Amino acid sequence: MLRHKVSAVVLAGGNSKRMGRNKALLRIGEKKMIQIVVETLEPLFDEVLLVTRNPSSFYMLDNVKFVTDVLDTEKKNSLVGLYSGLLKANNEYAFIVPCDMPFLSNALIAHMIESLDGEDVRIPMIGSYFEPLHAIYRKTCLPYISDQLRDENYKITAFYDHVLVRPVSETHIRKIDPHLSSFTNVNTEAEYLNAKARWALEKDITVKQQKHVKRSEKKNEKGRPDDILQ
Repeated sequence: MLRHKVSAVVLAGGNSKRMGRNKALLRIGEKKMIQIVVETLEPLFDEVLLVTRNPSSFYMLDNVKFVTDVLDTEKKNSLVGLYSGLLKANNEYAFIVPCDMPFLSNALIAHMIESLDGEDVRIPMIGSYFEPLHAIYRKTCLPYISDQLRDENYKITAFYDHVLVRPVSETHIRKIDPHLSSFTNVNTEAEYLNAKARWALEKDITVKQQKHVKRSEKKNEKGRPDDILQ
């Protein structure tokens, strides 16, 4: 059981312009990408929200709270979705993530939650760059985001100067996620094909490892002496 209750907010309200189709519904392996993301998050969070303008497109999801953008704007951008999800979340903190990150690490997310210590933003930093769409935000950020949206400034990190930001260092991240797989996005057709190939390869490795474990267990069972009857 994690020490802090945090909501999960998945952003699925974009236009997928570079992909040319709804990337959240693309299939990787046996499931749609949005299913992979949500199922990764569910064990860690008591609430998962999906920010989207088309809830009916996600009929395959159970136990998800659908949220629409609270601002009436034609500009579909991540900051509006972040604000909407954080505003509607029942918990003080919300982990924000897009719908196109199929290789999320439960261990990394759990570490971020467990290490919360009163900050407004808990965020990974790779090199000198923040990962604002793999971060935990506190509701104390809402007034500053609101002001920023009013000024039509949609750069997520612009309000960071007004709040307490505590980064997770790349060194620490790599101890949990050595290849930084958590931050892999699927925005283009080429990235989609790469993600599918990688998913298939990792599944094949997992299956082989499971078979090896089963064979080892059977050998151990055969090698055990029969119980001696008293």
